Amino acid sequence: MAFNVYDNPNTVTIGSTSISGVQSITTNVSYAEIHAAGDDDTVESVARNATASVRGTITLLDPISADAAKGLTGTLSFKYNEVSGGSAKTISITNASIGGYDSNVSRDSASSVTVPFMAESLPTNS
Repeated sequence: MAFNVYDNPNTVTIGSTSISGVQSITTNVSYAEIHAAGDDDTVESVARNATASVRGTITLLDPISADAAKGLTGTLSFKYNEVSGGSAKTISITNASIGGYDSNVSRDSASSVTVPFMAESLPTNS
């Protein structure tokens, strides 16, 4: 399993739709495991299935942008700058699907909206 947080991404799109006001994007990559034991095995054999499952969230400032993004499908793409500097990197996740959203207003009246997504392909970095 791999978990990544991309703070302050820019040029965020899914398909041909641009998503504005994005604070952060998280990705969580996991693989299905195949368990098998038999023939007096003392330790269960585990093999990793090659199909990856990607789940994540997009945190936005604006509930209107979140509402416009729900239900979209396509390639989720965004650019980010690493803390160490250098040129911007682009992350692309094909076959992504965005779900509904959960909005929050904190004590200091700052709002944020979390939009979940899932995909059946690994994020690529270019």
